[in-house]
Amino acid sequence: MGCSVNVDIVIVNFNTRQLLRECLESVARAHGEVEHAHTIVVDNASTDGSAAMVQSDFPWVELAPLSENLGFGAGNNRGVARGHGEYILFLNSDAQLTPNALSGMANHLEAHPDWVVIGPRLLYPDGSFQPSCRRFPTVWRCLWSTAGMATRFPRAFRTFRHWLDEEEHIDGRRVDMVSGACFLMRRAYFEEIGGFDENLFLFEEEFDVFYPAVRRRLEVRYCADAMVIHGAGKSVQANRMASFARFHLYRSKYYAFRKHYGPFSAWLSYGADLAVFGITGSLRRLLGKTAEALLMFRVCRRAWSAARLSGAEVRALTPNLPD
Repeated sequence: MGCSVNVDIVIVNFNTRQLLRECLESVARAHGEVEHAHTIVVDNASTDGSAAMVQSDFPWVELAPLSENLGFGAGNNRGVARGHGEYILFLNSDAQLTPNALSGMANHLEAHPDWVVIGPRLLYPDGSFQPSCRRFPTVWRCLWSTAGMATRFPRAFRTFRHWLDEEEHIDGRRVDMVSGACFLMRRAYFEEIGGFDENLFLFEEEFDVFYPAVRRRLEVRYCADAMVIHGAGKSVQANRMASFARFHLYRSKYYAFRKHYGPFSAWLSYGADLAVFGITGSLRRLLGKTAEALLMFRVCRRAWSAARLSGAEVRALTPNLPD
């Protein structure tokens, strides 16, 4: 089931050498599914030999080595700039394409000019279901999640939750967002919105690039027949970035809320996080229990202060984040 299109496959890597190898092996098998595929690996200044591995074992891959870690969005922008394909497949280094996943997504975009993005069905390495589609974040949805309500009511209040349930993953469904682990996008749309916002170092990139599609009445779709194996955060886990990830999770949320919803919504989201973590942490401390929520309270305060910083300022700040 081939497709007569040109696709640039962009993979951003940071210290995930073995995962990247498995990813590229799957990409090599998928190259024949489209008329032309150009694979670009952007290496964010890895120190684990990733770049050397790509050069020696995958000579057909264009390697773009960076002198510093620019983050997910900026790294992808550097990769996109090296290609010319009409479609761009953004693929995480901890993801693997299965047969016909690439051609399946490309065929759908070819057949539907008003679709600008399509995402595959994600599976865990054991073949089990992995959430692939999300609703746009709102103050209420974020509060529901932070307060633990999604865990307390796992089968109720679906519209309050970020991720769609398994039964909501319907082939061809129009969705707010698909997972950033893998998605195929039209280059024309990507260039129209100015690419990834480089003030976002990590997290909320999907919200930032898919929200403009909805405002333009364009469509983001889900393809159940295109399957991709995804390690679900192994690229972050491999780098032991717990404090790093927590900081950027909240910093990116506040930044994206301010950008797309306005400063008042950003402030409401920040205030809700402080209230939940402050009250929960204080109560647990009074009861003599572990009060990790107080750590999160401090993380949110640092993240809020950093939400107004530029991408370059955040990159300078990141190595010095306290635990």
